[in-house]
Amino acid sequence: MKTILKIILLCSGLAIAACTQQSVPEMSQYNGQRIELLAKATPGLIDAEFVLYINREQIIKQRTKPFGGSSQTFKGTWNGRRVVARVTAVSKFMSHYTMVDVFIDGVLVDTLTV
Repeated sequence: MKTILKIILLCSGLAIAACTQQSVPEMSQYNGQRIELLAKATPGLIDAEFVLYINREQIIKQRTKPFGGSSQTFKGTWNGRRVVARVTAVSKFMSHYTMVDVFIDGVLVDTLTV
C-alpha cells in the first residue's frame, strides 16, 4: 500500500510540474502604439519551454538551457524589430516566480511576472 501511495504522489508531483504558467496579459506602449504582452512557461524535468506573445502573435518559443543559471535571454522578431526577453527565476523565502523583462529594439517595454 505504501508503494502505491508513493507512486501516486510522484505522478501527481510530475503532473503539477508540467502545468503551463502564464503572466496576466499586460497592455504596454511601444513607439506610440498599444501592444499586449503575454508570457508562458511550461516547466520540464531539467528545462522549461518559454513562449512570448505580442498582440497574441507568438514571437519567441524556445527551451531554457538545463544548467543555464537563474537568468536566460531569448530572442525573436516582431514587425521587423528585434525582441529580447530576459527571463529570471526569483526565489524568496516562501515564493517562487519568474520575471520577464521584454525589450523591443533595446527599449524596455514591460516586466511580466509568470
